[in-house]
Amino acid sequence: MTDETDPALQRALTALRESEARYSSALTAGRMGAWETDMPSATRQWTQEGMALFGLSLPDGRGRVGGDDDEYVRAMHPEDRHLVAHFHRLADRQDSFAAEYRIVRPDGSTLWLRGRGLVVARGDDGRARRLVNIMADATERRHADEALRMERERLGLALDASQMGAFDLDIASGALWWSPQMYAMFGVDEKSFELTPERVLACIHPDDRETFLAARAAAIAGRRPYAIDGRIVRPDGAVAWVGHRGHCDFDADGRPVRSFGVTIDITERKHAEQLLREANREKDNFIATLAHELRNPLAPIRNAVNVLRSQRQSAGVEADWCGDVIERQVAQMSHLLDDLLDVSRLTRGQIQLRCAPLQLGTAIAQAIEIAQPLIDVAGHVLEVALPAEPLALEGDLTRLAQVFSNILINAAKYTPAGGRITLVVERDGDDAVVTVTDSGIGIAADRMSHIFEMFGQIETALDRAQGGLGIGLSLARGLVELHGGRITARSEGFGKGSQFVVCLPARRATAPPDPASTGSGEASPEPGAQRVLVVDDLHDSADSLALLLRATGHTVNVAYGGVAALRIAETFLPQVVLLDLGMPELNGYDVCRHIRARPWGKTMTVIAQTGWGQEEDRRRTRDAGFDHHIVKPIDLAALVALFPRS
Repeated sequence: MTDETDPALQRALTALRESEARYSSALTAGRMGAWETDMPSATRQWTQEGMALFGLSLPDGRGRVGGDDDEYVRAMHPEDRHLVAHFHRLADRQDSFAAEYRIVRPDGSTLWLRGRGLVVARGDDGRARRLVNIMADATERRHADEALRMERERLGLALDASQMGAFDLDIASGALWWSPQMYAMFGVDEKSFELTPERVLACIHPDDRETFLAARAAAIAGRRPYAIDGRIVRPDGAVAWVGHRGHCDFDADGRPVRSFGVTIDITERKHAEQLLREANREKDNFIATLAHELRNPLAPIRNAVNVLRSQRQSAGVEADWCGDVIERQVAQMSHLLDDLLDVSRLTRGQIQLRCAPLQLGTAIAQAIEIAQPLIDVAGHVLEVALPAEPLALEGDLTRLAQVFSNILINAAKYTPAGGRITLVVERDGDDAVVTVTDSGIGIAADRMSHIFEMFGQIETALDRAQGGLGIGLSLARGLVELHGGRITARSEGFGKGSQFVVCLPARRATAPPDPASTGSGEASPEPGAQRVLVVDDLHDSADSLALLLRATGHTVNVAYGGVAALRIAETFLPQVVLLDLGMPELNGYDVCRHIRARPWGKTMTVIAQTGWGQEEDRRRTRDAGFDHHIVKPIDLAALVALFPRS
């Protein structure tokens, strides 16, 4: 019997072919390939599946090892080719080793391969002689792993960015999982903190625990998501606000089996909401107070006007009294408006000081002049103590007078009629110190920290007959700090009076006398009679100003609009033009530009008279060619001082 007819041999060959077929089918189904490397002969034998994996077509599946003809090395991704030498070193040391790398197929596609190398023969020196490699296409798995990694990174970034942490609770077993952000939010260490529902419940603020449990139970019973805000107490005692947003899974019997969701740090939001509520409340109080304060001057003005109307035929004490009332109340309204404008500039950083050497007594004198009418009306006694030697400093005279007048007016308003106010000026080392003390209603301890805040008030408008907008002291503090000084308040409590102390850097050298405080030297010449053109579309405003100027000896013409102003100016040739800004047809800026463009208008004194007094408004008038900018209501003496001298 020949070998070909030996039944046992035939069965063995059949079994081998079936085994090879199964092996080939397994490789194909698993997108796997194999090859054997023979190091002494420098050859590589590929299986069909191996060549298919690499996209190779080799006669008899025979390849080369080493050199430029090495099809395996050529297929390796350029960034991974260094691994070939690494695999050879591993084969020399161990019989089996893991391998993972990329290949680039002839069609340009890149595959990730993952598998093992097996050493099947070694030489006498122990080095690998024959290797078998079995590798599988791991591209999809690698992409899935990468996608999962990126997804986890994105989740972590999203949780960090939104100040959130994630949680997952198995309700039946009590097993709880927290993301790293949860541990950070609760201020506990991930390694040492006992993560149980009971321990977490203990972290919730005692006042919020029952609310939290009841809200979560109600949501679970209603099979709806829950959103619960509450406080937690961290181990260091700090309290934080968190928002729990979660959902439950239920089994077939309707029992909750899993609770999961996110916890959000909402501390900043809660604080912002509180600030908004306080700001809204202060805004409402401010609006109510503003209406109250503006009605106060308007009522006596209206009454005084009615008295004047009834006294048309006779001028006497009543008429003089009415004039005093009107002047005092208009000054008070102007002071309120100035403070409103200045505090707006101060909050935006738009106030610029015009500092110069001055004597502190000069600023005090101007402040007293501003506040004296209100002090006198209330029947207060004002005592002023100045040092024997004048105190010199560097500052803005107008702004310092504003600071001290605001403090004096505040003292007058918050002191019952017939009270006492003292103002003491002294030197303390390098500081000039001004102390204003009153016998007024005082400041309660819980209000002391608020009196220098914007719109901060000791009482509401309904609680008092006199008061302010709550901006005077805030403005005073801002102006003092711009001068490099500080202002503080003291009071022994409500009903026990108040004391305000202003400290300013004093100058060592004696400052030259203030022009405003000296009576020596040559007096500035008074302006002579001028030809004046008053331009305002408000007839009452234009006519009343013209009447005042005529009474002081000036020749006055009136225009009620910009077009008429240019026509009159060309023939009247005024020396001074008092020009309102907001007018129809041709506004004040354009009128000024037209005047400056005419030969006869280049040397005229053009003064803006307007209700707009912000720095931006003053810049615009300068750019348009105005010489001066004065804010309504106009003080006649200050206005005439701007006229050209004879």
